Amino acid sequence: MKAISIKAYGTPEVLEVTEQEMPVPAPDEVLVKVKAIGINYADLLIRKGVYPMIPQFPAIMSGEISGEVIQTGSAVTHLQPGQQVTGYAPGGYAAYAAVPAAGLTVLPQGLEPSRGLLSQALTAQHLLEQASRYQSVVITAAAGGVGSNALQLARIRGVKQIIAITGSTHKHDYVRSLGATHALSTEDPSWLQQLNAITGHGADLILDAIGGDTTSALVQALAVNGTLIVYGSTSAQPASLNPQDLIMKSARVIGSTVYNIPPEQRQQWLTYLIGLTEAGQLKGHVSSYPFTAVAQAHQDIEQRRTTGRTILVFPD
Repeated sequence: MKAISIKAYGTPEVLEVTEQEMPVPAPDEVLVKVKAIGINYADLLIRKGVYPMIPQFPAIMSGEISGEVIQTGSAVTHLQPGQQVTGYAPGGYAAYAAVPAAGLTVLPQGLEPSRGLLSQALTAQHLLEQASRYQSVVITAAAGGVGSNALQLARIRGVKQIIAITGSTHKHDYVRSLGATHALSTEDPSWLQQLNAITGHGADLILDAIGGDTTSALVQALAVNGTLIVYGSTSAQPASLNPQDLIMKSARVIGSTVYNIPPEQRQQWLTYLIGLTEAGQLKGHVSSYPFTAVAQAHQDIEQRRTTGRTILVFPD
């Protein structure tokens, strides 16, 4: 079978299309024919060695997949061949993947593989659940996968002020189409002043994927009792915080990752998100690449050329 292998940490060019043996599912696993791979920013960090999650080289890259169950392990009773599933798979950057059955979610039959990749929507849902009674939300990297889902979910919740922050103004039409009431660009040196002018009292909730100086600036834009959630650090730079900025506002800064969601809560939210997806309420642009163009896909994400969800597809 075809697979995307990595022999060393580095630039996108370390990702190679190789020929590998078909995996055999363990008793608690299923074999999935992969139809689409969702590229998450964490994949780029794994490739670079920032997240040193590869125990031994060479290896097939792990990743989020959607596809069809074609074989079940002897201990698996709740899944069967023919079902469409999604989840995170060790060795997921491949035409076939052996995946622990407990970590898979069944998708409705006929749902497009690209729409069945739900980790970014799940992350957005998790972030928005970590505060309450907020009337304004600021979302950085708003045109990306998590950001574009957060915009839509905030709109569905009826949040009055949804402020999108992007790296360039050419993405502003896109974020407005998803529910942003205001759009700002960090290309503009006055973006923080504009943000404060829009909110007046400050932002109740801020979702930040950038880190570094952006996080440091956003602390100053918090409202009294506001919450800043840092869930990524695409800048790869540390943030500097003045405790007084938090103390005087009774504000808080917290970190968040989708991996800490309890299994029962995860399934409840996934059911909700699948329903929104089927109803056409949760959508967004999909940047689709053939699996052989994996290096180009990683590079385009890194250089901020993509919007929405970025996926790799395998031919039928």
